[in-house]
Amino acid sequence: MNPRLASLVQWRGHSGPSLRGLIGAARVRLDPEGVRAAFGETEPTGATCILGARREWPQKWPHFGRSAPARPLRDLLTAACAQLPAGPAALALSGGVDSAVLAAILRDRVVAYTLAPELPGYSEASEAQTIADQLGVTLRWVTVREDDYVTALPAAIRECECPLYNLHPVSRHLLARAVRADGFDVLISGDGADEVFRGSDGADYLPIVGSMTRATGLVACAPFLDPTMAPWVAADPDKRALRSLACELGVPEAIAWRAKAPRFAPAMDLARHHDPAQIAALARSLGRTPATTTDRERVAWTTLALFAREFPGLDLSCVGSPD
Repeated sequence: MNPRLASLVQWRGHSGPSLRGLIGAARVRLDPEGVRAAFGETEPTGATCILGARREWPQKWPHFGRSAPARPLRDLLTAACAQLPAGPAALALSGGVDSAVLAAILRDRVVAYTLAPELPGYSEASEAQTIADQLGVTLRWVTVREDDYVTALPAAIRECECPLYNLHPVSRHLLARAVRADGFDVLISGDGADEVFRGSDGADYLPIVGSMTRATGLVACAPFLDPTMAPWVAADPDKRALRSLACELGVPEAIAWRAKAPRFAPAMDLARHHDPAQIAALARSLGRTPATTTDRERVAWTTLALFAREFPGLDLSCVGSPD
C-alpha cells in the first residue's frame, strides 16, 4: 500500500488504513446485513462495508428455506395485519399490487397516502387513485417536485446512513414527512413483498426506506415481512397467488395483473450538492476515477460526498495515489 494511505481512519469504533480500508478494496460492497451502495454491483464475496453505517430494518434477512408447508395466503396476510399497532394508521399506497392488497384488507382502518411527483413518467398517483376509488379507501396525494427531492437529499442521506445510486428511496423520506405532519404515528407499507415471494434480500432498498421512515418518528410496519407470514410463503416469483388474492379482494384486474417494473427516479440536477474537490479526494482515497457520465454515477458520487459530509468522524485526510 502507498505510504500516503497508511494513516488509520477511525469511525464508529472501526478502523482501517484509509477510506478504502474501511469500505473494502476499490468498490463499496455489502455489509453483513447488506446495502448495495454507491458503485455498482457487488462482488460475490460481499466482504466488508462500513459496519454500523445505518439503522437496521427490524426484519433480518435469511434466505427462507421454504421447508415449512405453505399456508393460505389470505390467512397469512390477515394474521400479519392483526399484529399491526392499534389505532389510526397511514398506508403508503403505490400503483402496484402489494400495497393494493393491504389497502383491501385494511380499508376500514387506514388513510392511504401516495406520492405524486411532478416528474414525467414517474408518478403512479393515478393508479393509486383507481385502487382507492375501487376499494373505498381515503387517499391523500403528496405532490412533490424535483426541487423537493434535491433539497431533501442531505437529510435523506443522514437518515439512511449510506450513499445511493438513484434518488428513488428519497420518495419515502418525502412521503413519511407528510404522513407525520398529518399527525399519524404508524406508516404501513407493502415493502418486502417481492423479496418474500422471490426469496431475495432487498438489501439496496428495504433497510434504507425503513431508516427514512423511522427517522420521522413513525413506526414502520411491513406486514409482508412479519414473522407470522414471511417464513410460510410459498416461493412464487411472479406473485401469482398474491395477484389472484388481489382480484378476490376487489383490486382492479388491470392493477392486480400489471407486470412489475423497476422504479427508478429520473435524472435530476444535483449541482447544488456536487462538490468536485471533495469528490476528487474521495476518489483518490478509493483509488477510482470519479466518472459522472451517467445519472447513476452522478448520484453515487454526489451522495457519497454527502455521506462523508454528514458523518464528519469519517477521516478523509489520508488521500493519495493507490499505486
